[in-house]
Amino acid sequence: MKTKSIIIIVFAGILSASCSHKQKEEQRAASTEDLITVTEDQFRTGNLEIGEPVKMIFENVVRCNGSIVAEPSGSARISTPVQGLVKKISCSGGQRVYQGQELFELSGNEFIELQRDLAETASQLKRLKSEYERIKSLYEEKIGTEKELIQAESEFKASNAKFSALKMKIRTLGLDDTKIENGDFYESFSLRSPLNGFITQVNVSIGQYADLQTTLADVFDPGKFRLKLAVFEKDFGSLKENQAIRFNLLGDTGKIFPARLKSIGKNVDELTKTITCFAGIDEPNGSLFVNNAFIEAAIITKNDTVNAVPEESVLRSEGSSYILGFVRNENDNYYLKRTRAETGRLNNGYVEVLNLPAGFKMITKGAYNIRIE
Repeated sequence: MKTKSIIIIVFAGILSASCSHKQKEEQRAASTEDLITVTEDQFRTGNLEIGEPVKMIFENVVRCNGSIVAEPSGSARISTPVQGLVKKISCSGGQRVYQGQELFELSGNEFIELQRDLAETASQLKRLKSEYERIKSLYEEKIGTEKELIQAESEFKASNAKFSALKMKIRTLGLDDTKIENGDFYESFSLRSPLNGFITQVNVSIGQYADLQTTLADVFDPGKFRLKLAVFEKDFGSLKENQAIRFNLLGDTGKIFPARLKSIGKNVDELTKTITCFAGIDEPNGSLFVNNAFIEAAIITKNDTVNAVPEESVLRSEGSSYILGFVRNENDNYYLKRTRAETGRLNNGYVEVLNLPAGFKMITKGAYNIRIE
């Protein structure tokens, strides 16, 4: 009887083990049915690779267009304080010039009359000064009248004011006023560059009459170039001073230059719906920069470190994004599982993923060679 009981227990154990093994096999078969199977040959010929998400810095950027312009202190319009005829031109468009260099020579009746007025006023001032001092001395000795003193003082001060104004005008032309006071007049005067830079264009010719409103030439200093940016109104809230900027000349993405946001406008253009902002160029003397050149810029408003995968590893199906997760490799087969991916921003061929843990193994290359449906 005891032997019979032992046989029954052993048989039950064998049956239980057999059922458990069968159940595991059925579960394994069922789970395998949910996986994508790739053979060793398919894996090799499809150039598939297994990897993990990587940590990358992703940027939020505001893209805009603009131009390279000179700062107000880096550009100048050459005009004349005394109207006259252009006698000589010593510059041309595109020419490099230096502060104090002669650009134009002018002459004319107005210039001669200015010198004459200075000489006459200087002579008259000497006489009025002497007369004022004489009458003042007599008044102090109670010989002259107060009326005579007031009149002499008034005439002397009026003449002195006129003389000072004429001297300032002469000195603006870079001429020696003492020489003119003595009757030694100049035949012409020169207009000189107020800064180091380049001539954009010459607007006059020899013999042309130039008045006070005439711009003879424009000069700009490339060392004081900056960016003038047109940022759309919708992006205004993400801008802050000192944000980093990358820019390139229009149509030339092969060369990127750095800049930094310096000022943010407070007015929206009614036609373009943009706000004018200015940025300082890190190296404004770049040989590729020219005045008024158009540029494309990206203002970096935020940096994040995120998990990212190669863009080619993300598959699209029925409006959703998927990644092929690596499950196991056995019997010369690779088993993969289609996993829905929550994706975000793109950056240099990588896409941000929001729902994959660190260490998640997946197909990083060749995923498009596998059918996932």
